[in-house]
Amino acid sequence: MPKKILIAAFIAISQFANAQTPKELYAQALGKMDDKEFKEAIELLSQAITEDKTNTDYLLKRGEAKYLSGKGILAIQDFNKVVQIDSENSMAYAFRSAIYVEMKDYKGAIEDCKKALELDPKNELAYVRMGDAYFSMETADYIEAMKAYNYAINLNEKNKTALHNRGVAKKELKDYHGAIDDFNKAIIIDAEYASAYMNRGICKSLLGDTPGACIDWYLAGEMGESEAQEYIASRCNQ
Repeated sequence: MPKKILIAAFIAISQFANAQTPKELYAQALGKMDDKEFKEAIELLSQAITEDKTNTDYLLKRGEAKYLSGKGILAIQDFNKVVQIDSENSMAYAFRSAIYVEMKDYKGAIEDCKKALELDPKNELAYVRMGDAYFSMETADYIEAMKAYNYAINLNEKNKTALHNRGVAKKELKDYHGAIDDFNKAIIIDAEYASAYMNRGICKSLLGDTPGACIDWYLAGEMGESEAQEYIASRCNQ
């Protein structure tokens, strides 16, 4: 056999031996997402989907990676595909609702959340997104938002996002003590929850606890909350 043919055959065998299965690609993508390397995760998931086009787990996860990387419009295509393949996939509706909130299509977001909950009454994410939709409307409905967050927290008392967002709703309703309680719980779950420190500081300030507020804002600033520096500059003694 000619040498060139032997080399080509060896390369082909090596490529085959090194090829990753869709499941392996998916597992690797999950690791990339944990490290917030969304671009790499999307590339791996795209490879997995090329091999298995109807796997809704891969499509859902790629949509989530796109959403987290700021590509919500592209993410919605993946969630639409999931719904086309499996119209009873509760998570696809819940994920898609978040993009509708960003697009200010609050009615569409709430409809998706209701559909998700119709399929799975224990879908925490759907309750959180529904709360976000009510909260974000031009005429915000903080009471309905709180009801939705309450359902999520009843399902999982350690849902830090629901606790934080309910705290923000309470803040808007001037229930500052209740809001601080929710931010405290969120911070216990995640000690680096910058937004929880930021909002807790605002509530403390509104209750007259400026020193406590400034400590929270300093901590939030150290964690990357850019808004904190404005509050520190205007309300805290340097």
